[in-house]
Amino acid sequence: MRYLQITALTTSLSVLAVTVFAQGVEKKPLTIDEAIAIALAAQPGTVAEAEPDQFEGRPVIDIEIVNDAGQEVEFKVDVETGEILNQWVDDDPSDDPVSSNVQSGQASAEPYIERSIPLDWALAAATAAQEACSDLGFATTVTVVDQRALPRVQLMREGAFPHTIHTSSRKAITAASRREATAVIEAENEHEPTLGAVFNEIGLITLSGGIPIVYQGKVIGGIGIAGSPGEDPTGKEFDDICAEAGIAAISEKLN
Repeated sequence: MRYLQITALTTSLSVLAVTVFAQGVEKKPLTIDEAIAIALAAQPGTVAEAEPDQFEGRPVIDIEIVNDAGQEVEFKVDVETGEILNQWVDDDPSDDPVSSNVQSGQASAEPYIERSIPLDWALAAATAAQEACSDLGFATTVTVVDQRALPRVQLMREGAFPHTIHTSSRKAITAASRREATAVIEAENEHEPTLGAVFNEIGLITLSGGIPIVYQGKVIGGIGIAGSPGEDPTGKEFDDICAEAGIAAISEKLN
């Protein structure tokens, strides 16, 4: 497991964050760093993960902290109130890339291999998606990222609005990072407008048009489309239709 060492947060910041919310002062939705400060005040250690989520219908930040005893302590911090809604020790290390050395009795880290979408696959998917949008009469930007949400290909049609560059990129990044279509995220959280603010804070987005690219059950990238407004007679967003066309173009390689 790769840990992110947090060094810039101080005890005074943690106490201040807790105090503000305890007094019921109205604030904007918590940022990731603010939620981390609250969790670290409750459990000092090293932050392993932090991401937005839902808990009992409320937008939260999921945070995992490894304490000095090596325990993985997980928190759910309410983004509106700063309240810790749930806290527990993760006693199931099965998802950690660590194996037991029987002879020495010591744990040893094993290499973790990630698959990434090849450049030619990314280009083929982006080209097919761009052509599908063009056939529908739209000037769009298509972005394909790898499994780490880093850019692989971006195609911008003549006449596409400049903002589609950034929007398509965020859709692709969200799909790859969350491992879920942005249309699903949008539908699941349509009654939670504050979650959109949290996503925006960390560079993600809750608009349809982003789809993860899956190979042998693993996400190897994401594709995002921006610039084709509206939906077809069945209610499907045109951005999603174009994104699906891009993935269909490389479906034989993915199967």
